[in-house]
Amino acid sequence: MMKDKEILVSIIVPVLNEEKILENTLKNIRKQTFKNYELIVVDNGSTDNSITIAKKYADKVLFEEQKGSIHAMCTGIKNAKGEIIVTCDADSLYPENFLERIVSKFKTNEKLVAIYGPFIFLESGKISNFFTWLGYVISDFLSRIFTKTYIVGAANFAIKKEVYEKVGGYDTESNLASQDFRLARKLSKHGKVKFIPSLIVKTSNRRFKEEGFIKALINAFKLWADVAFNINKITYKSYYSQSYYQKKGAKKR
Repeated sequence: MMKDKEILVSIIVPVLNEEKILENTLKNIRKQTFKNYELIVVDNGSTDNSITIAKKYADKVLFEEQKGSIHAMCTGIKNAKGEIIVTCDADSLYPENFLERIVSKFKTNEKLVAIYGPFIFLESGKISNFFTWLGYVISDFLSRIFTKTYIVGAANFAIKKEVYEKVGGYDTESNLASQDFRLARKLSKHGKVKFIPSLIVKTSNRRFKEEGFIKALINAFKLWADVAFNINKITYKSYYSQSYYQKKGAKKR
């Protein structure tokens, strides 16, 4: 059984031109009550000050030329030393006991292979966020019961590295979108993937603002359905298109 002193956690944060928000996120992560962790930032072609900011806070700053946060995530995990991998987003904030709670769950239940939780929005008020949380909890429950699909987001996902490696990790060769959903399914064949409603992360709603709320919900449903019903048609590149990276101001390789 895992013990705190034996556990090293690796936190992976993919970054692409996030200078406006990255420092708050990394400062926030550094306030964790659980201290035995390494913070790995993986740059995916930033042209702003993201790298400079990352070097102030991260234990490792790595570089991934192939565009896509999934490729950056894989690079981070490949270079991680921790027994537990925690994937985080550059635009999210975490409770100070976030890692402590994750480690405690893994320590007390050896059947666990992954943990994830819901999101609420940084820009929203308490009432709005309550309904966001409630919608997430209900949707995830129904999705797991009827389609065995875990509504996992990379900003709030913790994985046993040995099991991640056993299942082959993220499937970058298929080029299919919704890789967190797909990875959770693979992991569930080797142990328990647990949704924890109280393990809440605050993240930005900027994508919802950029796309428009209704359009963003429709796109999210399409991505979920592509996995849940084994349609497997939506590709990573179609979701993260060339125009997406142009808007982000990424380096051309």
